[in-house]
Amino acid sequence: MTVTQDQFRTKLEELPRFKLSHLNTPLEPLDRFKQALIDEGVEVPNRMLVKRDDVTGLAFGGNKGRHFEFEIAHILEGGFDTVININHYHSNQARFIAAGCAKAGLKYHIVSHDSLDAPLTGNLLLCKLMGAKIHRTPLEYARQVADKIFKDETEAGRKPYILPDDPFADVMGMIGFLETGLELEQQLEEADVSGPVRFWGLTGRSIAGLRLYAKNRGLDWQTTACQYSPGEVEDFQQVTADRSSQVAEMFDLEHSLDNDDLQVLSDYRGPAYGEPDDRVIEAIRMVAKAEGLILDPNYTGKAMSGLIGEFRAGRINSEESIVFIHSGGLPQLFAHADKFVD
Repeated sequence: MTVTQDQFRTKLEELPRFKLSHLNTPLEPLDRFKQALIDEGVEVPNRMLVKRDDVTGLAFGGNKGRHFEFEIAHILEGGFDTVININHYHSNQARFIAAGCAKAGLKYHIVSHDSLDAPLTGNLLLCKLMGAKIHRTPLEYARQVADKIFKDETEAGRKPYILPDDPFADVMGMIGFLETGLELEQQLEEADVSGPVRFWGLTGRSIAGLRLYAKNRGLDWQTTACQYSPGEVEDFQQVTADRSSQVAEMFDLEHSLDNDDLQVLSDYRGPAYGEPDDRVIEAIRMVAKAEGLILDPNYTGKAMSGLIGEFRAGRINSEESIVFIHSGGLPQLFAHADKFVD
């Protein structure tokens, strides 16, 4: 028995929420990009579309605007007044927490590790503009720095919250994309897309949420997730399956995810997290010239390089409609400006 759309809506409405995003985001065709591939002699499916979660609105947009509507509400409900986050210099997540904290009147510390000598640009610059207290440190000292901030804020009479310590932070992204599934089911019907659909994006909670939605709705939706940083594929699949079990319990779903529910590609992650290769640079240029659509070097550019690479290798079923999940990340394009100068 499938879970109804109303069941998903009811469960979502029961959760605390703090409005951050402009929803629904558009679903648009990628016809000129498709033609560019055809001109190369590449076989492509009849329909190629993009889900524009880069236009959620807040702080340059992105999929995490959906995630943090639930997370910021969760923090406020807990009575916290200060958020301490630990993440990489390139982090989109760090930017969105800064924006959410600014909107909610919360004090925000970002313990930003790696790329210590990089200029203050991209996401980290936006964090500063939105009032974040930035603490740049090597990764091995990040937790120590966060604990010191926690102690100092507590002694000052505040109620701090360390984001990575809360299990809810591990599932709120999947929850946000159950709602995206509701949007997409209606949008695909309106676009007259029939038959199997393959959603294409990045490893993470968002695409997992779509697969979980589809599995419980009985939809012929498959997912391919490209890695953007080092890590074992099996570890990601297992962690995702475990988290999906928590969400399934929260939403009274029939099914959680199995390890093989997400196809994961590791060949397009580049030399390191935050480091694009030539295929990523080509993908960004190709999509920008064909569609006026801007991708970034750390995240969506890697996912698109994977889509192009798999098309060229003939490994994509032409009977499937492709929906590319544009999860945002635009500010980091400017942190890599030198790679796009001829």
